[in-house]
Amino acid sequence: MEVLVIGNNTVDIVFSTREALVTDGKVQADGLRFFGGGQGANVAAMLGALGVSTRYFGVFGGGDFGRLARGSLVESGVVVEGSLTVADCPQHSAAIVVDTTRGTRSLVMHKDARLRMDGIPAEAAPLDQCGLVYLDGHEPAFSLALAKRARALGLPVLADAEVAEEARPLLPYLTSLVAPGKVLRELTGERELSVAARTLLAGGLRVVVGTLGAEGCEGWTAQGEHHRVAAERCEVVDTTGAGDAFHAGYIAAVQAGQGFGEALRFATKVAAVKCGVPGPRAGVDRLALLGVGLGASGGASLSLL
Repeated sequence: MEVLVIGNNTVDIVFSTREALVTDGKVQADGLRFFGGGQGANVAAMLGALGVSTRYFGVFGGGDFGRLARGSLVESGVVVEGSLTVADCPQHSAAIVVDTTRGTRSLVMHKDARLRMDGIPAEAAPLDQCGLVYLDGHEPAFSLALAKRARALGLPVLADAEVAEEARPLLPYLTSLVAPGKVLRELTGERELSVAARTLLAGGLRVVVGTLGAEGCEGWTAQGEHHRVAAERCEVVDTTGAGDAFHAGYIAAVQAGQGFGEALRFATKVAAVKCGVPGPRAGVDRLALLGVGLGASGGASLSLL
């Protein structure tokens, strides 16, 4: 089953420092590296590294940065044919400052309007081999049109969300929502995460998972399952992309036939591996071992996607 991923692709320009940024101040960086990044692209790359058949559909900029963004996905085994390139447009980029003494980061991003997917018809996305559509919560207009198309074809749609107001129109067309607990509360107006999750399930979702950063995650299903999973202990080098790693881990585990609790635990392991390396993605060398460890205990349960 192929996963089709829709969302941001960026080049991350990462400065490593041993102190935090201060207003009107200067900080000397200890290192400078360039990575392929972007929430959707991160999920796609880490799914590919975990051995999941994955296709990314989006828009790349031109020049060396555009080639880096595209090539970083191909290197992870992700199919990018069909994606568009705007040759005379700068690649969507993010400048990230990582404080290595704390494992925290600050970032600033720029995305040229020509890289947005608003004018692309949903029919352009290749769904012929697709078994799951993943939306990273960006490109709301295109994502909404594609989610409607996917659900009309009977395909599950799993999404992340960063901004509640942008995610709300998608809700009737999602089967699963895996997002920060704060966003789940904002979507429902409920203070208690459990009440927020059950409200969303009552609205038709199959699965609701709230990610809680260093506290792990908590998830509920329409079939009555509930699990609270603590975060894996790890040495934190860079938290960039940890949430994306969690999503990739959850999808990979469900694809391998794991149950809900097992999938959540595996997702926290993948997120911990990501936190232990610089940049927005854990590489094939680290994730391939986890992917092999998944094994296969049966087909994916659509009730968990």
